[in-house]
Amino acid sequence: MFIKICFVCLLAVSCGTGTPKPNQFHSSPTIVAEPLVNRSSWKFGTNEGVKFQTPFWNIHTTIQIDSIVDSLPSFYSDLLDHYTTIFGEFPYPQKQIDVFLFADELQWKQKLKLMLGTQAKEWYSLGRGGLTVDGVGVLYHLDSRSRSRVTLRIAAHEGWHQYAESIFLNCLPTWLDEGIGTWMEGFRIRNGKVRFTPSSNWDRLTTIRKIISANRLDSLEYLLESDPSAILSTGRTNLLGYYAQLWAFTSFIVEFEQGKYMPGLHRILTSALHGKLREPRGGWLYAFTNDPREMEREYNGWVLQYTKPGSSWR
Repeated sequence: MFIKICFVCLLAVSCGTGTPKPNQFHSSPTIVAEPLVNRSSWKFGTNEGVKFQTPFWNIHTTIQIDSIVDSLPSFYSDLLDHYTTIFGEFPYPQKQIDVFLFADELQWKQKLKLMLGTQAKEWYSLGRGGLTVDGVGVLYHLDSRSRSRVTLRIAAHEGWHQYAESIFLNCLPTWLDEGIGTWMEGFRIRNGKVRFTPSSNWDRLTTIRKIISANRLDSLEYLLESDPSAILSTGRTNLLGYYAQLWAFTSFIVEFEQGKYMPGLHRILTSALHGKLREPRGGWLYAFTNDPREMEREYNGWVLQYTKPGSSWR
């Protein structure tokens, strides 16, 4: 059983071995037209809810706020379009991805108990968050009143993990899977339209600024080799710092010098897609460059400017 967890400002992931899975994706990565949405009533115990079925998602929710509920099919559709195009052309899942988005934490816990039995209690301490169990997302509403920003931010992060699990034959290295997950969290909604803006992530930005100010920026080699489970044992603050640095490093890979290191990222993703992913001799930095020291020097200079108050990204 693969379990991936996600909670506000604190995220972790576990994945199986690198053994290839059966092929589970369409051969054509072409963007599909706006999906048809089948809406029906759904109940979780005595809780009334709604189920949305699209070509790629089964979305179940007991949230009773119409503005949030009505936005879910289009938001998840936009997510999938984003996932399949932002790093090149990647396939859509062959099977629908299941999401359960509950109105409160109690319902969320009840669902986990149904799925995990006695093991569910191990995850109750997540508090404000959600997780994915064997590709099924289990989340709950985290915002106050009719807001949805935090809830959808977690949905975007976990949605990436669900998508990656459904199409890649090899698991991505943890640092990259979580780095991309944090990078997917940033978005803005204007006039009902979603605009994905990875830099719009105040929690990650605030944390990385504190790390830089305290001169605690990890070396890239250490960052990429770190185990989030081990870091968690040293304290929440350290794990928050780990994910903020992954967000910054992923942003660097994508943005530095108009995508200087994007070919390396694309090779990793393509290799994982076809079950041919292998860690380079010497470590993952060699997937991007023959000179990791120079790459780190570039990153250190870039991240100082990127996170500086008033920088152009804002």
